[in-house]
Amino acid sequence: MEYVKDKTLFFDGRLAVQIPQSFQDMETNRAELMYPYEQRPQIILEDGEAHRFCTFSLLKEQKLAANQVEYVIKNITAAVVGLYPSCLLTDPRLVWRKEGAYGWFSFRSIIKEGELKNFMYVFSVDECMMLGTMGCFIEDEEGKKQLLQIMDSLEVPERKPSFARSSQSSLQTVGKNNGGGI
Repeated sequence: MEYVKDKTLFFDGRLAVQIPQSFQDMETNRAELMYPYEQRPQIILEDGEAHRFCTFSLLKEQKLAANQVEYVIKNITAAVVGLYPSCLLTDPRLVWRKEGAYGWFSFRSIIKEGELKNFMYVFSVDECMMLGTMGCFIEDEEGKKQLLQIMDSLEVPERKPSFARSSQSSLQTVGKNNGGGI
């Protein structure tokens, strides 16, 4: 498994993630087959040779405060299990980070090539919901470790303040030559 040191920035620098170089943008026709609906995830990456994928969507209209993550991940888990009762592989979990918690769980799905282990995660980015999935074949132990490492690397970078420049010509000089005094 390749080690990744640098983080890739998504969503105008609001999300930083360690993405292995083997992951590339999923081809459009493949994405359309995997997600056969209009509202596909905003970013879909895959390692085609290893049959692994990860998605990222920043849902700006879906507000999510950091203290709501536990509630939301439990509700999403309940909805998935309600639709597919035998699919749950891991109960919902919380991982605490400096910017708050993120929640995740894993579930099984079936495609024509075999069974997948999917990880679904949720966390707050600028008080909006970040929602994503990652997956690999269920027997791919290295893939599971890699995807958990990617998920563990999720980070909301601190915003650095920006300061406006001032020009010397816009400053007023106060002194004895211009009628003022200090």
